[in-house]
Parts: sequence; C-alpha cells; structure tokens
Amino acid sequence: MKNQGGDIRDKTSLTGEEVIQLNFINDSGKYFFRKHNRQGMRSHVLEVLSTEDLQKETVGEIIDGIRLYPRAMPKYMLRILRNRFRTLEETLDEIKTYNLVLKFLGPECIALSNEFIVEYTLAGKSEIVLCGLQEYVHGAILDPWGLVGKNPLETFYQSRFPSETFDPTRTEKGRDSIATFVTRMRKMITESGYVTDLAGNGNLILTSSGDVKLVDINNIIQVSKDDTILLDDKGYPSCDKSIEVLWILEDKILKTANLSDDSLYSHFLSVQRLKKVRILEQEFFKSLSS
Repeated sequence: MKNQGGDIRDKTSLTGEEVIQLNFINDSGKYFFRKHNRQGMRSHVLEVLSTEDLQKETVGEIIDGIRLYPRAMPKYMLRILRNRFRTLEETLDEIKTYNLVLKFLGPECIALSNEFIVEYTLAGKSEIVLCGLQEYVHGAILDPWGLVGKNPLETFYQSRFPSETFDPTRTEKGRDSIATFVTRMRKMITESGYVTDLAGNGNLILTSSGDVKLVDINNIIQVSKDDTILLDDKGYPSCDKSIEVLWILEDKILKTANLSDDSLYSHFLSVQRLKKVRILEQEFFKSLSS
C-alpha cells in the first residue's frame, strides 16, 4: 500500500524507496531516485538517475580491459516542496515567483525547472503538493565567503577542478558569467523589489566551463526599503545576506570600483545594520540546534 509512514512534508528527508511509493510517482523502472546530499529546508531534493547508469556505478563496466565504476550522474533533480498550500491559487503564486526569477535571470543564470502540481493522498485525504523537475547542474559550490587570494576565480578552479588543465579563458568566462548574474539580479531587485536567496549552502554553482547558476529557486524574499531587517519564513535574514553575497562577488571577483558609494550596499552594509543582522543570524542557527 502506498504512502505509508506519515506525511512527506513533515519528514526531514526522503529515500528513493519512499519516493517510488508516492501515489503521484509512476515507477516505470527506468529511473532511480537517490537522496541528494544537499537537502533544502523548503523541499526534498532527489537525484533522478537512469537505472542503466546506476548499474554501471554498482557493478562497473569494462573499458580497455579495466573495470571502472563511474558515478551515475543525475538526469534531473526532483524537488518536492514541503509547503502546505491551502488553495490552488496559493500554489500558482509560488510558481509565479519562479517565473519572476526566470524572467530576470534568464536560462543562462538559473537551473531551469518544470514546475508541476500533484494530488498527494495520505490516509484517504487528498492535498495539493508542488514539485519541480529541475535541470541538473554539474559543477562546484561557489561559496562567496570561501573566496581567497588575489585572483579568487583562479584559486577556485585550481582547488575545485584539480584534475583539469588550467585554462585562463575559462576564468574569464566565469568572471563574465558572474558579471551577468550580478547585473540581472540587481535589475530584479530594482524593478521587482525582490531578491532570491543567494546565501544558502550550495545555492550557487559554478561549472567547469565557467557558467554560474542559481540552483535553489524556492526562496524569493522581499527587499527591505527602510531600516527593517526582513526575515524569511524560516526566520533567517536572507535579504540582507543575499545583498552581502552580491557585494562579495562585485568586490572580490569583479573588482567593481567605488562600492562604498553604491546606494544598495551603503544601505544594507552599514556597520550598525551588519551588527543587527549578525545577531539575527546567530539566533537562527541557535534555533536549528535547539
């Protein structure tokens, strides 16, 4: 019998075996679901693997007389949101936020996703659940606070892709991609009054070819226009921390001049505001461990 074991929206994670038991999943046997190592606070994230690739990973394949065990790479990423939507309109509003991000960032700067609504049944009761079948981005996490050295992108590629021959043109492409990302995100802030969560672990991925992509598309936050420090639905100062990420990218990678005179950064990165944000951030992480 399907859907045993409680509401999936209350669980901290889902296994592949649990996923194929869901009433809205058609288990054809062609694909295998594997829990992704970075679970979101707002959604379950699972790798969608072909069973053929998984077979090669587990039993290996012989190439030039040598048995190799290539790791199965996801075809897609399946996201199952934990949100409890009361009406269809609420669900459609959530999809609109993704379309807003896509409109401003474009397919070059975001992991594309096909959002779909399902009827989730549990104990004879049906509810609305929003899912997404998202593009898999193969690359390394771009941690803004982990950027080091005079040429942080060169250091990044050398440390994250050590087996690849260093290519200076790739570094330049990465810089251009980040410049495009920052420009479009700032345009989104100015014209829509919203910003996406850029501060979460693993939210930004930089590929080996030099493309930066936003992969966490579930948290879009209103931008504060006054001294109020807005918190997201989990109690984290995502707006301020996301603006800080933009500043780091401009300062350390793009080397943008006169950032201290920029109205966006002078508002969000004042000494007093940063102190308040730091306290809120500490309170948030303390609440997670309690």
